[in-house]
Amino acid sequence: MKGRVFEVVRRLKVNYELKPLDGIGPGVRAQPAVLMPAPEELLAKPIVAVAPLSTGSTVRVKQARKIDPTTLFVVLSNGATVKIAELGGDDGRYWNVPRTALEKVTIDVAAAAASAQITDV
Repeated sequence: MKGRVFEVVRRLKVNYELKPLDGIGPGVRAQPAVLMPAPEELLAKPIVAVAPLSTGSTVRVKQARKIDPTTLFVVLSNGATVKIAELGGDDGRYWNVPRTALEKVTIDVAAAAASAQITDV
């Protein structure tokens, strides 16, 4: 949670319900005693909300040790940790990757269809 900024959504009987301003991960419930105002250096930086990924979206992994950044993946399930599988399949293998390590890829279907080549097998 270090370096994260949350917004108070509502006050419950004992706790506060919070949501992350960057949109990554689930909401949190916390006691008022553990909450503190966001430091000025965090508020000075722009907080970029991350667009949610829907199941079936095509993505690329930006930051991972053992995953090639040019390989395309499809989203299987979404959350703070996203389950992805290689586009085209890889014998049922999948990876759990933090949402912050992914970038959404848009494929131009018309250009892909125009450049497709038919091969006889």
